[in-house]
Amino acid sequence: MHRRHFLQSATGSLALLFTSPIVAAAEVPPSAEESAQTHVVEMTDAMIYDPDVITIAPGDTVEWITVGQMGHSITAYENELPDGAPYWASGGFDSEDDARSGYPGGNIAKDETYSYTFDMEGEYGYFCVPHETIQMIGKVIVSEGGAATASSSSGGHAAGMGAGGDDPHSEGEDPEHMGVAFQAHWVGIATLLGIFASLVFTFFFLKYNETPHSGYPKQK
Repeated sequence: MHRRHFLQSATGSLALLFTSPIVAAAEVPPSAEESAQTHVVEMTDAMIYDPDVITIAPGDTVEWITVGQMGHSITAYENELPDGAPYWASGGFDSEDDARSGYPGGNIAKDETYSYTFDMEGEYGYFCVPHETIQMIGKVIVSEGGAATASSSSGGHAAGMGAGGDDPHSEGEDPEHMGVAFQAHWVGIATLLGIFASLVFTFFFLKYNETPHSGYPKQK
């Protein structure tokens, strides 16, 4: 192969190697609806919400699930709602008084769930009607940035590690949730491969020099 043809082939390969990850990284980010997440809070026989405080982003959903034998309610404190936020409670009650007097309506039995989507920023305090006296209470904090904000404010701990965390089943932060396109991480790998390929090409150019016409190494 002539050196000119070799260079053309090598240049095309390197261009493809560098361009593919960069184009992938430049994809349009997901819309707000597509990036909305569901966070799980477990309700246990220890009469606790786990985690008892959770930070989410506007538009995210919290799903409460009873993992023990005892049933529980999820009942908002009426005086702990952001201004203008609608009242919410398991059982679909319109007020705290109705939720209290209407229990066991709104009881979430073993393996049952209750979900609520929070659109307005602010803090939402809630409790379990039958276990309020033993401090089965919780809080949902809705803020822009959600779990990523809670993680950075707590010294960089991963979300889901106790109070103020995210989904307890999550082991780390999703790069896309932090606003970083996951494909961009491949750019660094492509760069290293490109450097390695350049060194290999240089080695063969220096070791096996070609004549202008024969396509074979020069005879000494």
